[in-house]
This record gives sequence, structure tokens and C-alpha cells, in this order.
Amino acid sequence: MKISTKTKLTASIVLLCVSAILLANLADLIPDERKLRSKGRIDLCEALATSVTFLVSKREFEQVETQLQLFADRYDDVVSTGLRYNSGGLVAQTGDHERNWQQGVSNQDDGCYVVAIDANKGRWGALELQFTPLYAGINRYVSGSLIKMLALLVPLLTLVCYFHLNRILRFLDPKRVVPNRVRQTLDSFAEGVVLLDAEDRIVLSNDAFARHLKVPVDSLLGIKFSELPFESTDEGKRGIASLWREARGESDLRGVTTRLIDGAGNVIANFSVNVTPVMDDAGNYQGLMAAFADVTPLERKRAQLALTLEDLHRSKQEISIQNKELRYLATRDPLTSCLNRRTFFELFDEHWNRAKTDGVPLCAMMVDIDFFKPINDNYGHSMGDEVLRQTGALLNSLASETDVVCRYGGEEFSVLMPGATLEEAEAAAERIRIGMSELQFPEFSITASLGLSGFELGADDPQGMLDQADKCLYVAKRNGRNQVVRFDTVPADLVVDESKISREKQTPEETATPPAIPFPAVSALLSAMSYRDNQTAQHSIRVSNYAALLAQRVLGPSDVYIVEIAALLHDIGKIGVPDAILLKPGPLTKEEWRQMEKHDRIGVEIINKSFKHPRLTDIVRFHHVRFDGSGALPNAPVGEDLPIGARILTIVDSFDAMISDRPYRKGMPVADAVAELRRCAGSQFDPQLVETFVDVMSAGGWTLPVASEEALPSELLLSIGEQVECLVEAADAGDRKTFVALAERLRLTAEHSEVDSLAQAATDAIQIASEDEQLERLVQQSFELLTVCRSMRSKIAADPVDCNAASLPPVSG
Repeated sequence: MKISTKTKLTASIVLLCVSAILLANLADLIPDERKLRSKGRIDLCEALATSVTFLVSKREFEQVETQLQLFADRYDDVVSTGLRYNSGGLVAQTGDHERNWQQGVSNQDDGCYVVAIDANKGRWGALELQFTPLYAGINRYVSGSLIKMLALLVPLLTLVCYFHLNRILRFLDPKRVVPNRVRQTLDSFAEGVVLLDAEDRIVLSNDAFARHLKVPVDSLLGIKFSELPFESTDEGKRGIASLWREARGESDLRGVTTRLIDGAGNVIANFSVNVTPVMDDAGNYQGLMAAFADVTPLERKRAQLALTLEDLHRSKQEISIQNKELRYLATRDPLTSCLNRRTFFELFDEHWNRAKTDGVPLCAMMVDIDFFKPINDNYGHSMGDEVLRQTGALLNSLASETDVVCRYGGEEFSVLMPGATLEEAEAAAERIRIGMSELQFPEFSITASLGLSGFELGADDPQGMLDQADKCLYVAKRNGRNQVVRFDTVPADLVVDESKISREKQTPEETATPPAIPFPAVSALLSAMSYRDNQTAQHSIRVSNYAALLAQRVLGPSDVYIVEIAALLHDIGKIGVPDAILLKPGPLTKEEWRQMEKHDRIGVEIINKSFKHPRLTDIVRFHHVRFDGSGALPNAPVGEDLPIGARILTIVDSFDAMISDRPYRKGMPVADAVAELRRCAGSQFDPQLVETFVDVMSAGGWTLPVASEEALPSELLLSIGEQVECLVEAADAGDRKTFVALAERLRLTAEHSEVDSLAQAATDAIQIASEDEQLERLVQQSFELLTVCRSMRSKIAADPVDCNAASLPPVSG
């Protein structure tokens, strides 16, 4: 509690006056009633002793006792009296004199008086009188009259001084000196204003400053500012007043930040302070004026935004790490951890172009496990999977940092060696051959045949180099297996017996060298399809995987590649279908189906003009033609005259369509889809290829996507994750327009993929970003999208290989 200046001054004056009176009393300048009463008692005692002496001389002791009693009755402060012989015995007494006298003497009370009684010219005895002590209690130090005087004087002096000082100091109150309109103006300020004198004492304060401190304005006047609980935010400076030395000259101090703290050191409020020195007319320093602007809400928002941005940066790093993990899963074969074919060809094209432009050496190797089918037949497919798994681990361990290892299909692997000469590649192939022979399994061992080719050996494109390596592989198997064959050692006139590697006799047109299919162009078209309709793009990827597996059983590597690309692009014509039909959630009408069927013709035209590859174009053109020819296009081939790639595509396309969910129906169980393929074998599908496909699926060498809203393909998760990552970067940079554009694209992807939670989050983000440009709102919406994305990706933790796959059970019959 603060004490006002007037109270302090009044108390000081009163205490000064009291001290002066007490000093005067000690110096006997003020009469002491205790001394006067003591002298009066002595006179009474002597008078009584005279009368008692007269009676004693006449030996009238009864009269003595009567005289003593009359004396005690007359004076109220007499406690007891007694006449005592020299021998010590009492002759006469009043009251219990013996006991009272002994107690008074032992306590050394000032009320005990003794007067000698003489008779017959000698000491006869003594008269003893005991009065109430004068120096007892508070009277021991101060007389009662002085206490009464102080009790009257102190209140009176206090009132007189207080009102007199109040009248005098009224003219010294800064608030009264300052005109009323100026005080009202200062009190209307939202900022706290305080005026200090040359010694940093407060001489003026407005109401806002006092409210911050939660004290009355008057209680602040006269105190030093350094006594207030303000703390500087500048490192090493305790107390805001220490900063004001810089403002004692003629320069102002702007934007100094300070904190108001409580007794426990907790921050109550934050202020931005502007300080201006006050000078007199002669330019002499008189004090300071400081304005305190409360920036507590701003500081809290700034701290919250800093924490939010830190969390966003951490979440962005987390989503980047997850994207890398998904990118790894999306580019790898789940069984062997080697690259899949699509990623392999993308990298092959890059290294091929570098070899063409920069002359960097480039070699490709095909690795085939010898007698792999008997392993599956004799020891089961689980043991076959173990052989493939260990083979992939061996190839990855022996590969250099720049080598690219791919599971090409089935038991075939391919290794791309940028920067390696043929001799270096041959040495590496020999190490692989030896390593394969050293792999040990419970009841058998394995060997491998390897074919090797290089850029300088005349291949026209990456697929041509692989065909050369595959031809070497054929030579290695024909010559007894477990060996490495280089393409430059293979006779130029060697004819590969196609019956050993393909069930189909090739036509002259098929044996002609087709033009190259650049994989970057395939990827570009697939990306365009993914942006337009991600669900169709995911269907195309699954169909491509099925088609490659089936084609590997009946075709050579170059033909497998063509079939795989055809499967990836078989629905590319849907780019030309209106959104109202393409994205319709329910069944299509007859008119809409007629519009949808046009996508086949559009797709054929896109593929034909993009690649100029007749065999690729024919596979897409005829993949809807039935095997028995019913309802076929005019002049369309039927039966085994249909391109085998078209027959393969028809089977796998129908199979994926049957087991996949649609907005208007649920997908079939796998067993029912297999039964439907067999039912339509011979009419709609090639019966021999149907059985081969069922055998491939039953072998357990592939996993089939299970249609579910909670299990999304890793490729889709990767696409969503990369979009969210870009969107977070836009929010972090405060780029609202880019944020809205990316959120719209993410919404379309989510709607096409039927991810309702993500679509709703993206819609909310678009709406808020369009209405409010504040950075923290964009950041908050980014967190919402990250949360949805993270909830989808959390499914992947259950199975790091493929969280949305289930093996197809063996199909009997």
C-alpha cells in the first residue's frame, strides 16, 4: 500500500513535535507532577510525625493509633501506616502494614516513607507510611499529565498539519498545475504516459499508465521509476530506466521494448516505449517524457505465429521424409527392393541421352536365374520368392553407387552401369555370377546366366541395348548356362529360336524393328491423365503391372515392354471426354456411354501421332475386340489373328475393372472375377491366356490392390504428398494465389480418388484463402491438409512393402 506525500509530511511534523516535548521533559523544562506529589507526601509525613511524637511523649498509644487511622482515611493514596519501636516491634498500625511494608521494601517502591520519632533526647522509634507508588507502569517513564497532554496535542496537531499541508501542496500538485483540458487529453490516450524529473522521479502520470500498474495515479507521484517492476528486453540490461541514459541528451529513444513483471518474475504485459527528453528554455535537461504502448496481444500473436511456423517447418520436413519413403516404395519392386520397370526405363533414358551427348560409357546387363521354374514346382512359391529376394539383395550389394538394379520381370533382373566400360562391366558380371553360385538354400543351390551389351555396340535405343543383352542371355543358356556372354562375342548371323522364349510365332511385320518408344513421353502422357482423372491413371498403372506379368510368360523382353506401355496408355483417350461424363459419380446413360466410347478412338489417334509405332497402336485399337469376333469392327482381326498384346490387355483390363470399387458399385471378390474370366474364355477372352493369367495370379508372385477407401495405392499417396508439400511451401512463403491454385488441384485429385476427407480439407482451404490473406490462416489450413495427409499415410506403417495389397489365393481348376 502506497502512502501519500501529505500523510508522510504530516507524520513527520507530528513526530518532530512529540520528540521536542519529550526532550524538554527530560531536561526538566516541563513540570513533573510526580516530583510535586512526592514532595507533598514528605511534608505530610513530617506533619504526622510531629503529632505522633507529642502523643508518644505522653505515652498515649491509643491516641497514636487513632491519629494514624484518621490520616489513612483522609488520603486515598495511603496504603498502610505503622509506629515501630527501635527494637522492631509495631506499637500501632493501620491496614496490614507488616505485610505491605515488607513487600514494598523488597520491591523498592517509591511509596515507602520513614520518619524518625525521638523521645527523652534519644531515638524512640520510627513512623512508617506506605503510599501508592508514583513511578509504576507507564508513569515510571512519563508522567500522567504529559501523557494527557500528548493525547490531546497529537490528534490536534495531526489534523492541523494535514489540512494545512493539503492547502499548501495543492498548488504544487502537477495535475493541478497542468490545465484540465491537457489532463483530459493525456487520460484519453490508450498509451500510458509518464513524466519524470531530472532524478527519474514520477511527477505526472495518466490514467492508462496507472491502470497497467493497477495502482492509483496519486500513489505514483514522487517515486523513482526504477522502483517500478519493469524489465528491459535488451540482453544484459535489467530495468528499463537503465536504457534511458541514452535519452538524456537531445536525442529521442524510439521503439524500446520492455516487460511488466509481477513479484514472481512472470511477464504481465509487453510495451513499446518512446522516450523524449524535456528541456527548459535554456536547453538544460529537466527530465523525460515516456509513452508506453501495450503490445502484449501483438507479441503473443507473434510468438504464436513463430511457434506455428516452426511446427509447420517441422511438419513440412516430416512430409518430405514421408514423400521420400513413398517415392522409394513407388519405384521399387516390393519383393526384391530393386527398381521397378517404369523407374528403370526413366533412368535408362536419362543415361542413354548422356551417353549420346557426352560420350559417357554405358553398359546394360541381363541376369536370369537358371532353372527357376523347377524351384517353384518342387519347393513351392514361397521358396521361389526367397530365391528372388536373396538375388535382389546380392545384386544391390554388388552394385556401385551409380549402378541401377531392376527386377525386369519374373526371374529376370537388369543392371544398368553408367560410366563402366565393357571390360569393367564384364568383371562386375563375373562377380555377380560367382556370388549367385555361392548363395546357399536348404536343399539346393542356384546359378545364373548373364548377357552383357554396351552403348558402343550399335543399339538404336535403350530397348535395343536390352534386346542385345537378352540375345546374349539366350546364347548363355544355349551354351550350358552359368556364364557371362558379351554381345560383341555373339555371331552376327545368330538366329534366336523364338519357340524357346515365346509361345507365339512372330509375323514378318512383328520381326521388323519398330521405332523406339521414349519413356519420358509415356510418363508425360500418364501424368496428364493423372492430373485429369487420377482414378483412371491408377487403374492404368495396375493394368500395366498385370499385363507385364502375363506378357512375361509368353513374350520376349522387347514385346513385353510394348505391351506394358500399351496398358499404361490404353485409356489416354479419356483426356478428351467432358468432365461431366468422365467424373460422373453414378452410372452413365446410353448417350453418355456413346460419348465415353469415343475415348478409344481419341486414344488411338494420340498414341499413333505421338509414337508412330504400329504394334503399340494396334494393341490399343483392338483391345476391346472380342476373341470370337462378335460385335467386331469391320475388317478387325479375330481369334489368334488379334495381336497378342491386345488379347492380354483385354483380359487384365477386364479383371481390374471387376475387382475395383466404383461410386455406384462395390468391386467383385477376386475368386468371382477369376470365375467370370473363365466363363467368358473362348468368347470374349483368349482361353489359353486366361489360364496363364490365372496361373500367374495363383502363383503368389504378385499382389493385387484391395479396393478400399482406407487403403490407397502408394503411387496415389505419393502424388498427394508431393502436392501437399508444394502447397505447404506456398503457405510458408505467404503466396496466396499459388496456395489457392495448388489447393484446387489437390481437391480435384482427392475427388477423383474418392478421398472425401482430403477433398473437404482442400475445399475449406480454398474458401479461407480466398477470403483472408493473413499468413497465419494459410498456415493453419496447411496444418489441416497435413493432418489429413498424415492420417492416410499412417496406413503405410503397418506394411512397409505395400500397405494396400493382399495376395491372391490359389485358384483351383
